[in-house]
Parts: sequence; C-alpha cells; structure tokens
Amino acid sequence: MTGFGINVLGFGSGGGSATVEIPSQTAINGQSNYEEVVASNFIKAGDTLVITSGFWVWSNDSSPALTVDVSDITIENNGKIIGHGGENNGSVGSPAIKLNSGITGVTIINASGSYIAGGGGGGGQGQNGYGGGGAGGGGGAGGTAAGGALNASGSSGGYGPVRGYGGGAGGANGNSSSGGGGAGWGARGGNGYYAGTTRNGGTGGNAIDPNGNSYTLSNSGTIYGATS
Repeated sequence: MTGFGINVLGFGSGGGSATVEIPSQTAINGQSNYEEVVASNFIKAGDTLVITSGFWVWSNDSSPALTVDVSDITIENNGKIIGHGGENNGSVGSPAIKLNSGITGVTIINASGSYIAGGGGGGGQGQNGYGGGGAGGGGGAGGTAAGGALNASGSSGGYGPVRGYGGGAGGANGNSSSGGGGAGWGARGGNGYYAGTTRNGGTGGNAIDPNGNSYTLSNSGTIYGATS
C-alpha cells in the first residue's frame, strides 16, 4: 500500500503495527535519499521504520539526520544514516541519530553492509586558509575548502604549501602548519595553526546520541562515532 508518499509494507487491522519505508526525495548524485527524517512524520509507536539498501538519510545542518521522537519503535537500517560534517575552522559534526528526551523502547538494527555515522569535524583554521570541511551529508558547505554532499571523506584544508588533507571514513588527518584537514565520518578534524596558536579541529558527531535514554542496538554493519 502506498499513501502520502510512504510505502507501507505491512500492517495489522485496528491500528496495529506497520513497517514503513522512507520514500526518496530528489536524487543527489544519483543516490536515493531523504534529508533530516523525523520519525513521527512516518510512524507511530509499535511500528518499524526501514531505510532500504543504498538509501541515504542525511543532515544538511546541525540537526540529526534522524530524530527519534516516538517511543517503542524499531529503526531498521539497510543503507546509510549520516550526520552533517563540520563546515570548516573547527566546527563540529552533527549526530546521525538522536533520541529526544524521554523516548524509550527504541531498537536500532544496523544490518550488514550498512552505515551509521556522525558527521566529521571541520579542520582547524590555518595561517593561509580555512580548515577543511568534515565528511557527511552536505558537510563542508562553507569556506574555501568544501567537503562533498553525501561523502565519506573530509576535504583538505585551504591554501598554503603545507596543509592538512581530508581524512577517510572514520579517520581524521591534518597538520599544524596550515589549515587542518576535515575529518572522515565520526572523527575529529585535523588541527590548524593560526596567529601563533594551534586551532583545534572540531569533534565528530555521535553515530547515536541517546540523550540519556536507554535503547537497544543490534549492529552487523559499520558505525563511525560514539553511541552513548
């Protein structure tokens, strides 16, 4: 059954549970995706929200890629849930998944071949240019050194003969001679050096920010970033 742009795979009568796939917005780089999902826009308590294989759930700002605001649900990830990368000069990455205050009974299943990743931290400011943008959904949009949207690697620091280079997924890379490199998914950006002081790279976003709540995680895939 398809209704309101949502694919309902199965449901019970009398208000029973449903399994719902997130529909795609306009493709980015040929990739099916949805920007900044809020669970209650798709499901209710008792339901399962499914991210299909190859699908991106992502953030383009400091918001989580997926906000969980409904208790007693299951999130089944077969694709990629990716936080926003820090844009430059030590800015932080956003979380991939965040539970709102007081949310309980959430189960997150990260299937084999799937990813949950906080956005990479932005590289520290350099003497000769910006720090690089961190990897993530829409990460690194500002400054002269931009990380690509829906990308696993951070961008390099801006300008200068010695600069930090962007890290791959899960790793930061940089130096203290010029602009620090933006971090890969979930990692801290490389340090830069400006006006006589070291400028620290930004921290990577959590893969899962439970916000003080308990939840159940079943992980057969890959996670970049903290889960507590």
